[in-house]
Amino acid sequence: MMNTAELRRLSELRSLLEGFAARHAASHAASSPEHLKRLRALLKRLTQALRVRDYAAFREADFELHETLIEMAQVSQLKAAWRLAWDGLLHFHGQGFEDYFPDARVLADEHEHLVETIALGDPAAAEDAARSHVEAVWFRVAEKSSAATEPRGDPLQRATAHLAFRLHSPLKLTDVARKVAFTSAGNLSRLFRQHHGLSFQGYLQKLRLEKAAELLATTHLPVARIAKRVGYRDVSRFGQHFKRRFQTTPAEHRKTQRQPAHEPPDRRSYCAGARVV
Repeated sequence: MMNTAELRRLSELRSLLEGFAARHAASHAASSPEHLKRLRALLKRLTQALRVRDYAAFREADFELHETLIEMAQVSQLKAAWRLAWDGLLHFHGQGFEDYFPDARVLADEHEHLVETIALGDPAAAEDAARSHVEAVWFRVAEKSSAATEPRGDPLQRATAHLAFRLHSPLKLTDVARKVAFTSAGNLSRLFRQHHGLSFQGYLQKLRLEKAAELLATTHLPVARIAKRVGYRDVSRFGQHFKRRFQTTPAEHRKTQRQPAHEPPDRRSYCAGARVV
């Protein structure tokens, strides 16, 4: 059996392969209507399985969806390499929903976002969606493992890592303090102000807006979708917060900061401080 470090490296490999495949799948989306139709059908099956918490049905649909994504890249030997990574990670995927995926809606949203970015034909957005999804799955597993073996670890590190991988989810100080950092809300709030000079909510808003700025510069996703992706349900409120932080509107930021299509986003800022195990 592989140790945690080996599993982590294998997860990184899967992230790279699926990010590469998603970028190319999006590039070919317009000429692959049958593949897109299959992706959407599999997404429907996967969502239904999540709704009734049928783990076996979910795993089957999940595998077929990711396999279809790999096939859409139209790269010889990619599927064989991906399958090795996928099979190597199967044992921790078998733990079940109750351990690793308590919120099925979040998992469904992740897959929906991945499929839709491919359908939109946006290579950079599709790559980001694929890699973020794989990295979030790994983080959730690592977070649970770390909680079981080192429940008294650094509360601030645990909290900041959790926020980095949950920007699209509702996040409350009291919940993160109790369930993730294993400390009081008051102490966690003090730690954020002491080390980051920001409140918990201020730090979270900073992460969300920085991620939104990255997506605006590197993808063609609509502003409303980006707002939702980073945890805003109200796009007008997102616009207000964005302008307050960057002194420009999301649309103006996109015009002035647009990166060439061939340059993938730098993921280091998104994952900074997110090491758990």
